[in-house]
Amino acid sequence: MRVRYTATALAETNDIVARIAEHNATAAVAVGAAIKTAIGRLSSFPRMGTETEDAGVYMEIARPYDYLIIYSVPGSAVLIHNVRHPARQRPSSERS
Repeated sequence: MRVRYTATALAETNDIVARIAEHNATAAVAVGAAIKTAIGRLSSFPRMGTETEDAGVYMEIARPYDYLIIYSVPGSAVLIHNVRHPARQRPSSERS
């Protein structure tokens, strides 16, 4: 299954990695790889995440760092809406 990203998800992912890289480049690479791996699994198993209170919207966790990947499965694609640290407020209907 093809994976697509919203502009918001791309910006959030880039921001996460950039902020971590300011303090620890090795950790930034590890976190970025964990997020990429978790999203890669979604292409094979799109409904492996937990469905949220919004119908058709799922959440997967990028382990071991616990970043939340908010996504949906419209048709034959996985659409990544958000990538967030769990301490940040979760989006409710904020999907762009």
